[in-house]
Amino acid sequence: MKNDNDREVPGNAVHAVMEEIHRDFLHFLTRRLGDKDEAADVLHDFYVKVLARSGDVRETEKLRAWMRRVLETSLIDYYRAQSKKRQSEQAHHDLEAALLDDDFKNELDFIVCTCLYKLLPTLKPEYAEILWHAELIGESRETIAAVLNISASNLRVRLHRAREALRKRLEETCGSCPIHGYLDCGCDSGAAQSSYGGAAG
Repeated sequence: MKNDNDREVPGNAVHAVMEEIHRDFLHFLTRRLGDKDEAADVLHDFYVKVLARSGDVRETEKLRAWMRRVLETSLIDYYRAQSKKRQSEQAHHDLEAALLDDDFKNELDFIVCTCLYKLLPTLKPEYAEILWHAELIGESRETIAAVLNISASNLRVRLHRAREALRKRLEETCGSCPIHGYLDCGCDSGAAQSSYGGAAG
């Protein structure tokens, strides 16, 4: 596999990164929910939302923060569905705790940050560099332009292209079911429709 700079990126190495990120997300959600199958459902919903709504990310918005909110939304949808299904006060309590717990939100930010960090080496170097400054460090546009010695308009174009390249990598990650591909396969561990009613829209 080659990246946008025609620099050879070993396909098996890229695939290994995709699977590692998938395992990271699944492990995090399983630990949070206590059930691997339900974690897989939430992860599937998150993947669908990310791909369906990535075009909604504003130019000035941090992709990292946006992805964290998408993951948070998928978890909240899960808690709400469980609350309705069980009609229990405990489920309502779990939802409230998820909404208010700072540690919970910090965990979400960390797992998303880890995902982006691991994807960067699979991108064109200049894309990885600009995403590092903009998405992971969170530097201002003015600071990034100065560090990279480029104009504001050049920065805007390069960041847009870098995000598009990252989105393609995310799409590959979303298809990283070890058997067929997480979003479009029919196996039980892959793209089975979410059982808790999560939706992309």
